[in-house]
Amino acid sequence: MKKGLIIKSTGSWYQVQEIATNTIYEARIRGKFKLQKTRLTNPLAVGDFVEFELESSDVAWITKIEPRKNYLIRKSVNLSKEAHIIASNIDTACFIFTLKFPETSLGFLDRFLVCCEAYN
Repeated sequence: MKKGLIIKSTGSWYQVQEIATNTIYEARIRGKFKLQKTRLTNPLAVGDFVEFELESSDVAWITKIEPRKNYLIRKSVNLSKEAHIIASNIDTACFIFTLKFPETSLGFLDRFLVCCEAYN
């Protein structure tokens, strides 16, 4: 079993960077994770630590998701009762926005700061 970090999420495919060698693999998640009863639209997010096994030289199956130390979340756009994890295991959060054009709402900045505080 290899350990890795999710560095990209595209639909049902993920890019996993192996911790030991920094090799990047294309990976998919097993169906059992999708069937778990959660209020999340995505079982994995960028920043998640996982265990995986290789199917071929460059394709892998994710077999285990390590617990998250924190995450950044938002309500799902189409599914109001579900949430979408934007990123997990975040060390530093940085908010960059324009002052003039396009105008950035200070309410948006407030929501970002509250979310960062609420989820560590």
